[in-house]
Amino acid sequence: MKASDLVKRMIASRKAVFSLSDLSKMIGKDRAYSKVFANRMTRGDLLNLERDKYVLRGTDPFVVASNVVFPSYISFISAYQYYGMTTRLPRAVFVVTLRQRKDLIYDDTLVHFVKLPMHRFFGTERETREGKYLFIATPEKAVVDSLYLPKYCRASETLFALRNASLDLGRLVTFAQRIGSVALLKRLGFLLEMSGASAPERWRSSSRDYVLLNPSLSRGGQKDERWRLIVNEALE
Repeated sequence: MKASDLVKRMIASRKAVFSLSDLSKMIGKDRAYSKVFANRMTRGDLLNLERDKYVLRGTDPFVVASNVVFPSYISFISAYQYYGMTTRLPRAVFVVTLRQRKDLIYDDTLVHFVKLPMHRFFGTERETREGKYLFIATPEKAVVDSLYLPKYCRASETLFALRNASLDLGRLVTFAQRIGSVALLKRLGFLLEMSGASAPERWRSSSRDYVLLNPSLSRGGQKDERWRLIVNEALE
């Protein structure tokens, strides 16, 4: 097989990240031969993403990021960027997975993997971008993930999203309750009210303890007695 023929097959595939086994099937040769063939192509069309995983150079970073590990999905500020829910252009793509793994660099973009347990791994969609599958949180799940782990997306960005994006509030409430985090409910309730929407009253009585709006920042800040929240991040 010519290198150009393999490139055509890879372009036609819905896949974005190809294992050595994938390439071996396309080439019609054993793994040893296919590895040599692929490594020669890394001088041109192919990029060796990590051990025995290859991508075509120029593939969209979001597509690559969501296909390195299966199952996984893009979330946090990266999902906001994808849906136009933020004006920021972060240099990293945050990907939720079920197991811990090392970050990687692709096309000058950091791909950072965030582990969540199975019961919090939901609310995803499969989209198509540049002819490839891309796995991403729904806008509502991206908000929930971001308030559950604010270190990957500041609360100010979530407030902007709540004010400007078209979100399904019923789905947002359901997803938030499904996570099973009192701190998340307090953060979301507080920000919903700031955005002009309403939040379930029962969320306020879920705990009398104060929680931080953003645990990744210092503890200093104004206390909101209604939501028992320490607002330790500038929101406006």
